Amino acid sequence: MTDITAASRILADAFVSHSLIDPLPAEIAPVTFDDAYAIQDATLAQVGIAQAGWKLAVATRAAQEKIGADGPLVGPLLDGRILGNGATLTTDDIHFPNIEAEIAVVMASTPAPDATSSDILDHIKSMHIAIEIADRRFHEKQNPLQTLADLNSTSHFILGDEIEGWRDLGFIGGTVTTKSDGAILATNDDPDAWPEIFGGLEYLVGFLAKRGKNLKPGDVITTGACATPTIAPHGKIEAIFDGLGTVTAEIKQA
Repeated sequence: MTDITAASRILADAFVSHSLIDPLPAEIAPVTFDDAYAIQDATLAQVGIAQAGWKLAVATRAAQEKIGADGPLVGPLLDGRILGNGATLTTDDIHFPNIEAEIAVVMASTPAPDATSSDILDHIKSMHIAIEIADRRFHEKQNPLQTLADLNSTSHFILGDEIEGWRDLGFIGGTVTTKSDGAILATNDDPDAWPEIFGGLEYLVGFLAKRGKNLKPGDVITTGACATPTIAPHGKIEAIFDGLGTVTAEIKQA
């Protein structure tokens, strides 16, 4: 039977001490998505870092169907870990830098709990190209429930340039490429492999409403990987959005 307290204590200790752990033991591990979210919430409370926004993962319907989810998997973005274009991290900051080219939004106001994707447009302050650098606290990659419990693999986030005229742009269909020290990690020019950006935001609003929460002005939301997430070695990382710009960061050897 899932033990929220025991599982969250293990994950919070690993996060705070920046250490790696084995999978959560079967007798305390999550067995449902609700279990995993309960552990995630308890872990975040114990970590003691304020939340600055939200991240969506498994953001395409095809990926969600594979794991039996009814929408994207939701996790926190953390205060102090949303950085600007060109930011520098070290290998002391992150174990397994999983590089994801993403589109992010910054909220101007709070949508109603039943807001549709078109309603949400009026509550967005800006949209940005971005890189999520996801990480895990486990020695090895885990199943979706353990990953979700582990703060949905949150780590650091690079908020790139604002997208001008974003209301008039068709995001779906552009080529996106991630690189590490000039070598291609992943590339995608298939519109079906892009996340449903505004549909994901609509899902998030409803998801939060069911839990007595909402989006707040200033929240940053990243909407899912636009090319296959890929673990990179240390060095310069880039996310290149054809026609929109490039986001960069550097992970230095400590």
